[in-house]
Amino acid sequence: MISINVKVNVDEKKINNGIVRQLDKAQFALDQEVLKDSNFYIPARDFYLRDSGVTHSRIGEGLVSWQTPYARRLYYNPQYNFSKDKNPHARGLWFEAAKAQNRGAWERIAQQAYDGL
Repeated sequence: MISINVKVNVDEKKINNGIVRQLDKAQFALDQEVLKDSNFYIPARDFYLRDSGVTHSRIGEGLVSWQTPYARRLYYNPQYNFSKDKNPHARGLWFEAAKAQNRGAWERIAQQAYDGL
């Protein structure tokens, strides 16, 4: 009978740090896509609303936000007759529209970023 003793040393801190780094990459990639895809549907006149998303979002921290005095009113009133002059896809609930259209792609992008692809 052969007997083998094996001792494995696991550096849990290194593993956990690697996981956190991969999650951070995935969050960053996801936030960028959510902002880009949501802005595809955002109402535009002078593009202040779209630009506020870039300024006020915290990419990589899971916070995508549009902050103008009128952002909330436009977002929650999809019945408005939005001008299509500068953005033919303009509508209220722009994040919801982007999510409905792109959720699968967002999941793939986040997974690829996590996997390091």
